[in-house]
Amino acid sequence: MSDVPDHLIGLRGAETTGPRWAAFRELNNRAAMLSNDGRNAEATALLLQAYELTTVPDVDAAGLDGRARALANLAALAEGRGEPGEALRYTEEALLACERAQSEAGNRYGTAAVHASLLINRAQTLQLVGRLDDALADLDTAMTLTADTETVGDDVLVAVMLHNTRSVLLIGLERWEEAEAAARHTLQLATAHDPRLTGHPYTNLAVIAQALNDHGAALEYLRLAEQVHAAAGDPAAAALAVANQGRAAMRMGDFASGQRLLAEAEQAFADGEEPLRAAEIRFGRAHGALQSGDVETARALLGPALAVLRESGHTTMLAEALAVAGDLAAAGAEYEEAEASYLAAREVYAASGARYHLARIDMRRSFAVSARCAIAVTASESQRLLRAAFDLSLPSALATDAIRHQFAPGRAREQWAATVAIPAMAHALHLAAAMQDGALVSELLEHMSATVSLHAPAAPETVPLAEALGPDPLALDVPEDFGRLSYTASALITGLSESFPATRFALPPRLRVNPWRESQLEPWIQETERRYGFPIRSDEVIDTW
Repeated sequence: MSDVPDHLIGLRGAETTGPRWAAFRELNNRAAMLSNDGRNAEATALLLQAYELTTVPDVDAAGLDGRARALANLAALAEGRGEPGEALRYTEEALLACERAQSEAGNRYGTAAVHASLLINRAQTLQLVGRLDDALADLDTAMTLTADTETVGDDVLVAVMLHNTRSVLLIGLERWEEAEAAARHTLQLATAHDPRLTGHPYTNLAVIAQALNDHGAALEYLRLAEQVHAAAGDPAAAALAVANQGRAAMRMGDFASGQRLLAEAEQAFADGEEPLRAAEIRFGRAHGALQSGDVETARALLGPALAVLRESGHTTMLAEALAVAGDLAAAGAEYEEAEASYLAAREVYAASGARYHLARIDMRRSFAVSARCAIAVTASESQRLLRAAFDLSLPSALATDAIRHQFAPGRAREQWAATVAIPAMAHALHLAAAMQDGALVSELLEHMSATVSLHAPAAPETVPLAEALGPDPLALDVPEDFGRLSYTASALITGLSESFPATRFALPPRLRVNPWRESQLEPWIQETERRYGFPIRSDEVIDTW
């Protein structure tokens, strides 16, 4: 629609909707300004009034276009409040309104751009609740709808959103040169259309710089992003840029600066009536406090964050927060409480189909049981706990090692190996040695040294990198700070797309270490594949002697 205040970033539409919808436009535009100022409760009330004006029986295409825009903004505000289910409901109704408007008037009012932006926004919400495949489908549809339209006006704005999203996907695939090219293309589009949008590709460039260990450049990009968003009068995007600076500082070991910046960002979201984002940042602060050894601060921060995450249904972040709660309990020797938290995290991941995360959780459970074993008062209790720890440790180690083979060669593969697979296998070997199972230790060592097969008949099942790596509260988030644009409620997607395939190694073969005895490792391999639901070795068996 027209009549959008010039200082707001948003889809303006192709043609005014006339005097009949003047009252609607006034309400919708006032709501957009209130939302931009962080007055979200007032904005929601006005948007609901605007929406009601479009529910008349004789609504025309212009009214349907307006309905879609009001619902899009309501969806964005609902997600910010931590109500993704409500956001999805609003978006579904908005998409239906778009389809009706387009069937009656084509793109006379610029509804096509609204349609595409709704799909992009819904993809983020779907990812939030763990429906990654559906999110990717929405992104693919949005890309189809906007093919060859990055020329003027709203089309350029939607193109910026999509190219920025594409750079995020390439970042997830560790294809850094292509990701940088996509980010710079986004920057070029944003600069030409509206420099206020350049903060978003700057954040992408910061993610790329950090991945290449250029932390100084990453911080400079993030400061640029903060300056752009602050100058544009977008407090939410500016707060996210500050939060990302805090995460970057923590990853560089500067926990004091990191906590200060994250606290500043958290307060901005609390003041802006966005409790879910405030809770996400508070969880990051709790995780950072735990990493720095400040257990009491971590406990104080995590409790309120968990309450909001539970209520919102933010599955991925909730699972990680529950896992950190388990770590905190284990650090305090509260092992029953730790196990309960870990199992709760495991249940959330299992319900969302993120089976690769189950191995990560089981590895943490094993570490906790091992710590409990060290303080057992009787030999029999110690042996029982040792075997329980090993039963968790070895399958999780085998699984995380197998996941390593499904990464594209590069930094992500090495990061997974160094931070997850190798520590897990080292722990399993330590426990096997403690159990004095020499034959199993020997087979495990052969298993670890086996070379990947480069000529297997079929590639392994593809693992989404974002799912395999898991969220890192101290990493630079893929740009959440692509803020709430008026009428678009735009956002980014952190999942991967099959449109960007990457070469992966096939699974290594099984090993026959001793031809004169049954394998001690093979039953564990079979149990691992049963427990986690994916293959960890190929069917080929080779002799090691």
